[in-house]
Amino acid sequence: MRSARTLVNFISSSRIAIGLLFVLCFQRRKEFLCISVALFLIAFATDLLDGYVARKLRVASIYGRHWDSLGDKAFYMAAVVSFSSQGFLGPLVTWGLIMREIALYITRILFIEKLPNIDRIWTLTKLHGYFMYLTIMLGLLQMRIEVNHLAFSAHPFLDLSAYGALVCGLGSMLQFIRL
Repeated sequence: MRSARTLVNFISSSRIAIGLLFVLCFQRRKEFLCISVALFLIAFATDLLDGYVARKLRVASIYGRHWDSLGDKAFYMAAVVSFSSQGFLGPLVTWGLIMREIALYITRILFIEKLPNIDRIWTLTKLHGYFMYLTIMLGLLQMRIEVNHLAFSAHPFLDLSAYGALVCGLGSMLQFIRL
């Protein structure tokens, strides 16, 4: 049982290292763009896999949710930092997204007794995650556009998606506090 829980937590926390590699590889070079896309796909797969494995092996727990959340936040912040460093996101939305991730993680620890009820606010939490993944995909698309010198831009959609993630993220945090 303990080794199963360790495996699930390892899958979740692997997104920390994947995020670091993403920051290092997100550059305006075709070969690095391919690596960045692969890292995103691996991070996405581990995000789906950790919960599935935890439920399948019957080791899902409140602490496991913290590991999953830490992995998510590490990869989200890696993408936000990477996009900001390339000029894809402005400083205000960059700061807002990073602060939201840190504040939510701390809030969940401070109000851990509310964590079993988190399913009641899943809508905004899930929307935040979907917007974050959309933002990451749009950032990768924008990098592809720039690397291949294409004549259009994904910037407006990237900004909208990032602000959507921020609004849903702040809303989910407020809902969590009010549980």
